[in-house]
Amino acid sequence: MSENSSTDQLIQDLQASNKRYASENQGKLQKFVDGQKPKIAVLTCSDSRVIPEFIFGKSIGDLFIVRVAGNVAMDTSILSSLGYAVDHLNVDILIILGHTNCGAVCAAEASTDESNELLNEIRQSFPLHNNHFLSNIMRQLDMLPKRSKVISKAINEEKLHLVGAIYHLEDGVVKFL
Repeated sequence: MSENSSTDQLIQDLQASNKRYASENQGKLQKFVDGQKPKIAVLTCSDSRVIPEFIFGKSIGDLFIVRVAGNVAMDTSILSSLGYAVDHLNVDILIILGHTNCGAVCAAEASTDESNELLNEIRQSFPLHNNHFLSNIMRQLDMLPKRSKVISKAINEEKLHLVGAIYHLEDGVVKFL
């Protein structure tokens, strides 16, 4: 099978799945055409095994999700997206959801590449805990309010609760910190 036919098949599979999704969810989709009002924002990893809607049993409009490898809150697009959820959508809870066997954390452990900002950010958490998956979440909980005035202000005014959690790939359980 050529690379193009493999790509074509993947696209066809996506289109077929999307057609089913659109058909099955037409009523739900119409409900959110004019806007969204999620109460929870989630900063989580880009890992394909971590799907907050599935993990928490939520649906369309329930969660505002920002994904980045290693669930790190360090660049302006991530911080601005989370700030938008807090300032404009008025979410009540912001969860930093890490997970076991995170590839970005494992890469930070294994790599000596000092030029990779993401891995450097994760490595800075390592002294916090011997479990580096947890230490990364702990650092992000600490750094997020320092890096975002919007989030810091909402926390100080008790309009926002910042919570850490770890998703265990092995059994599907989330433990809140």
